[in-house]
Amino acid sequence: MGEIIKTIAKGKLIDSEVEIELNHPPASGQDEQIHIQTAKFRFEMDKKDYIKYALSVLVAERNFKNLKGLK
Repeated sequence: MGEIIKTIAKGKLIDSEVEIELNHPPASGQDEQIHIQTAKFRFEMDKKDYIKYALSVLVAERNFKNLKGLK
């Protein structure tokens, strides 16, 4: 596991504190890591994969609002 570079976000989801961290790569030449974690689980992914997933969520939100006529 890499060391924390910075905390990207903190929040609450279904009564659990959630933290998203940017971490140094586990080995030289690898991508930085994103950790999405609570007290009960931790999900790790490469930074480039996190960006893809995050953009997909934002596009889905925009599409949902357009379909429902929301602002």
